[in-house]
Amino acid sequence: MHPRRGKGPVSAVGADVEEFFLDLTRTGLRVRALSHGRGPAVVLLHGVSESAAIWAPLFPELRGFRLLAVDLPGHRLSDPVAFRRGQVREHARALIEDILDALGLDQVPVIGHSLGSMFALWHVAAGSGRIGAVVAIGEPAVALPGVRVRMPLSLLTVRGLGIAVLRSPSPHRVYRRLLAQGMGGGDIAAAPDPLIEALRLSARRPGNARTIASLMHAIDRFRRPRPESVLTSAELAAITTPTIFILGSEDPYLSVERARTSIDQIQGARLYEVPGGHAPWLADAQHAAELIVTHSHLAPGPHLTSTPGHSRPASAPT
Repeated sequence: MHPRRGKGPVSAVGADVEEFFLDLTRTGLRVRALSHGRGPAVVLLHGVSESAAIWAPLFPELRGFRLLAVDLPGHRLSDPVAFRRGQVREHARALIEDILDALGLDQVPVIGHSLGSMFALWHVAAGSGRIGAVVAIGEPAVALPGVRVRMPLSLLTVRGLGIAVLRSPSPHRVYRRLLAQGMGGGDIAAAPDPLIEALRLSARRPGNARTIASLMHAIDRFRRPRPESVLTSAELAAITTPTIFILGSEDPYLSVERARTSIDQIQGARLYEVPGGHAPWLADAQHAAELIVTHSHLAPGPHLTSTPGHSRPASAPT
């Protein structure tokens, strides 16, 4: 099938994508993915209450790779799931194994934002070799010690309230302000309107709202992460996978200097500070892409000649 340009946030930044679905055997879930470009495969995992479309500004800048951006469970068009305290790490491990199996990839670099990079760091800290390199853009959720849970995410940790907040009718302009509060005003100001609208509508889907609320309650308290969510010094030291962090100088969840203390415990890890907040590629995708290509270990990997799963061109907001 020949991909064609969609009519949503991805096309707004000039990127052609192919949309397809993966049936996962371990978790029994069906998840959606977007594919862009040709070359060695790279998997992209988004943050909480986002979707694969959040990577749209980065797609045209990361040339020479086959970018495979996956909607995590309970986000955009992927199946919902109920997260439980004490089981999120195991779910994340099985999910990543599932995704890589369904894509037919033995080993692949992973670019993650927030929750996505936390899942990837948990995975490599447990000793799996299937992730060949980790690129964490923005603080990796609550994986590093010292992170504070901030508004409006704090509200999502409260049972019952989280679902109500996510499903409440927020006009486009109000939703953009909420995102700016959680990610940084400059990052969100640079995001195209179709992308903001896709994120707004995705969060309001009933199954998605329940998934996100259960996840936030499982990994976080109102102001602090649950202890089991945070990587210990021993776990940080156990990471041998090539890892780089691209952190915004105004990331609201943890200062770059406090993050550096933990990152220095990871063997060979490198930290790059860039202007911006929690999603700095939204403000300057070109710079983020240059850092990824120049300084990460995105080694040549398998070339996918066809898209796994059930595919169709993306023709609606993605």
